[in-house]
Amino acid sequence: MNMGVDLFDVKYLEEILGSFSKATGLHIEAVNDKGETFCIPNKADRCEFCHYIRSQPHGTEKCHASYRQATFEAAKWEEPYFFRCHAGLVIWAVPIGVKGASLKSIICGQVLMWKPDRFFYQELKKLNADIKDFEELKEKAKLLEVISPSRSQAAADTLFVVVNHLVKRNIHILEQIDTHRMQQKIRKDLEERKKLQSGEKNDYSAYLKKERSFLRYIRLGDKTRAEKNLQSLLTCLFTKSAGDKTIIKVRILELATLVSRAAVEGGADAERVMTILKDFNNEADKLERVEEFFCKIQTLVSEFLGDSLALADKKHLSLVNDAKGFIVENHSKPIKIEDVAARLFVSPSHISRLFQQEVHCTVNDYITRVRIEQAVELMKKPELSVEQVSKTIGFQNQSYFAKVFRKFIGVTPLVYRNSLF
Repeated sequence: MNMGVDLFDVKYLEEILGSFSKATGLHIEAVNDKGETFCIPNKADRCEFCHYIRSQPHGTEKCHASYRQATFEAAKWEEPYFFRCHAGLVIWAVPIGVKGASLKSIICGQVLMWKPDRFFYQELKKLNADIKDFEELKEKAKLLEVISPSRSQAAADTLFVVVNHLVKRNIHILEQIDTHRMQQKIRKDLEERKKLQSGEKNDYSAYLKKERSFLRYIRLGDKTRAEKNLQSLLTCLFTKSAGDKTIIKVRILELATLVSRAAVEGGADAERVMTILKDFNNEADKLERVEEFFCKIQTLVSEFLGDSLALADKKHLSLVNDAKGFIVENHSKPIKIEDVAARLFVSPSHISRLFQQEVHCTVNDYITRVRIEQAVELMKKPELSVEQVSKTIGFQNQSYFAKVFRKFIGVTPLVYRNSLF
């Protein structure tokens, strides 16, 4: 799913939040991850207290900062987060997020949970020490609504249910959009392939070749190349099957199993992978259209390649992916961990720690894995000798290459080559 697309139709969001506001009598607004408001239902006005606070120097910036922090905390705990804003009002933030990622939040409240008294005004003056005319602020505070803790908790819980409904609804809409886009791309690719490959034999040799390449990138955890190869693979499948839904379903289920095994071989947690695969198979039984199968397999691949991790820690995942890309592009050269670290402007110990944490192997092990995967592909070219393959992928010592190859593949390079022809 394309998370770059806005999760919400603002007009629909405004209608739903407007109904909530009318039912509860509470002020409500939607803010982004910077704390900036992008939706207030029915053009509802803020209370006089908030208007006065925002009219002060840097008042709006302070409100944004309060909302930004609340949005972060709500996303972290994945539940309504109660807080007091910088000016002293009781507010709660309900997170709009996916798998712990902070996207936006719904801000509700701007109330008090007790009637203003002497101690409240003392604290209010302390919190708003920059305001010169405190008496005016005090008069506006007297107009604030006072609600009980139980009512505010009930409102927060109800709003949480509403937001979850919105998230699920709109994720489903985005999946439909992605499916439609995929269908358009497949149709376009299909027409191009017909023009370029009109004389090609109608068998699955091309498909199986693409499948092997695709699974190789899954084992290496190379998200960019895996997803690019998957698009080409699905187009090839659609072409060779002539769009037959029954054939495509069989191949997609088969591919899902192969992908899961490749992911485990690449270091993914086996229990988690098997759980995801089981859910995939259950959902696949309910699908009717070819494009739905294609969309589901893309989602499966994204899960195996760590989309949830990407949302949780983009910076670390970006470094690891950049390191993987550098290794794939330069595997034939005598590269070491120091070269990878220098390329990314980080220390060798830092990139080593990230690889252990995210890829579950050392950088050197990953370099070796890339080389052996490439060797397997080159072995299929009869014009290349085992010695030539060894040198092409960066091994100068053929005996050492044979030892490493056997460790990863289970047989020597010569035995593997002889099994191919």
